[in-house]
Amino acid sequence: MRYAVNLTPDENGTVIAEIPDLPGTFTFGTDESDALDMALDAALTMLSAMMDDNEDIPLPSDIGPDAPFIELPPMAVVKLAIYQGMRDQGVSQLKMAARLHTDPKSVRRLLDLYHRSKWDHLEMALEALGYRAVVRVEPSPIYPGFFGGKVKERVVG
Repeated sequence: MRYAVNLTPDENGTVIAEIPDLPGTFTFGTDESDALDMALDAALTMLSAMMDDNEDIPLPSDIGPDAPFIELPPMAVVKLAIYQGMRDQGVSQLKMAARLHTDPKSVRRLLDLYHRSKWDHLEMALEALGYRAVVRVEPSPIYPGFFGGKVKERVVG
């Protein structure tokens, strides 16, 4: 999930970052890079608050080719999918705990965007809602990695 970020230079030399798809999400940084780092944390905080308030999670809008954006960590994306799936299906945390044969405290931790959950627990929660995770690996724009920035496709299985 990639959310567009509007970056605006401030009169005091800092850069203001706003995420239009997450109303009320503003932060700032010493420069554009710092503002984007701060925007990611602000987005996770806002999304956590939206979950606490039992609100729908807004999907990101299309992003222009050179527009700045933040990308949510994969674990946060899965947790948001579990939350939204529970919400869409009317599954409370108590009902989810029963489906997973665990306690409600474990479900709360599973939905906590800042808690490092185990992947197998996330997969079980997705499965309990009728979903599955699909993983895609691509070259990083920051570090080219093993393939030197070239896209390689490999189908396993």
